[in-house]
Amino acid sequence: MEDDEVEEIIDLEYEILGLSVFVDISTKPYHKKVFVAESDGEIVGAAVVFWNDEFRLGSIVVKEEFRRQGIGKALIKRSIEFAKEKNFNSVWLEVSVEQSNLVSYYKSLGFRIHDVIKHFYGIGKHAYSMVYRMG
Repeated sequence: MEDDEVEEIIDLEYEILGLSVFVDISTKPYHKKVFVAESDGEIVGAAVVFWNDEFRLGSIVVKEEFRRQGIGKALIKRSIEFAKEKNFNSVWLEVSVEQSNLVSYYKSLGFRIHDVIKHFYGIGKHAYSMVYRMG
């Protein structure tokens, strides 16, 4: 990735999530990859994945005006395909228990709730650990 593309991914994560998974994992000893979706040369979405012993979907972000066009789904499917190429049999992610629409979305793509992680996003802000098992 070019430096300006890295900045775009970081800015997009901050804009949508309020944090950057990309920045966080850049300082840690993970293997990592970013998949991007573009429209007319502009980055409109990205998936940040990382792995060591487990394969994790760190973030999926799509600019608001490009949502509901299948971009997020395509990024998730590409991430799952990549995990298969790397010989993983599951993909893990975390999502806020308060974001029922996202939980339902991930379920529709084959993810299942594995556990609740207390205080994952701060005190009183819990997350679901979700897993997609290759079948």
